[in-house]
Amino acid sequence: MGRTRLRISACFAAMLAAWQPCAAHAADDETQLWLMFDASTPLDARTDLTFLVMPRFRDATRGEDQVVLRAALDRELSSALSVGGGLTYVVGPDSFRPFQQVELSQGDLSLRFRLEEITGGGVDRLGLRERVQVKYKVNLAEHTSLSVAEEWIDSVRSERRDTLPARDQWRTVATVRQDIGEHLHAGFGYTLIVAPARDELPTRVIHAPMLTGGWSF
Repeated sequence: MGRTRLRISACFAAMLAAWQPCAAHAADDETQLWLMFDASTPLDARTDLTFLVMPRFRDATRGEDQVVLRAALDRELSSALSVGGGLTYVVGPDSFRPFQQVELSQGDLSLRFRLEEITGGGVDRLGLRERVQVKYKVNLAEHTSLSVAEEWIDSVRSERRDTLPARDQWRTVATVRQDIGEHLHAGFGYTLIVAPARDELPTRVIHAPMLTGGWSF
């Protein structure tokens, strides 16, 4: 088991490293700082309610800061299957993003499918995004874990009829979490976002170091 985990961890690490040449030669690089705080509480033996607050700080010359607010409900149907949904509200520019999702899991590996709608000010129809995420989590110590995720975000339909959808994205997310006592956790991570070139727009790369914290009731 330990050897298998090591191989899978090495695979994800290689996937993360593979992005670096792309980032190094990208014409449009940006660095942001993300903070992520969450709180979760069980509603019953199989249902969890989670709230998340994520400020995203940017260089003022690249655009305004953002704050992401999210409430999500997850229902475990079996040890391998869960379904859920919720609402994300993004401040800067403002948008509402209701979503529904299905997650399959086997051991330390999980696969999540999410359909996300986008609406808000200046919107004349419902925008759509499909998100597919593969995630692997491994325990490094009794109270310390590492998770690495790869996510493809497919922008299906723009929320404005006269514009193209936002560019598709690849996201690589690596985080280390430390449980502190029974309820508190903290950690740090790194997110790499790559939006491939389209039309006259160059490939866009975002580097986002991240600090995390949360409380479980």
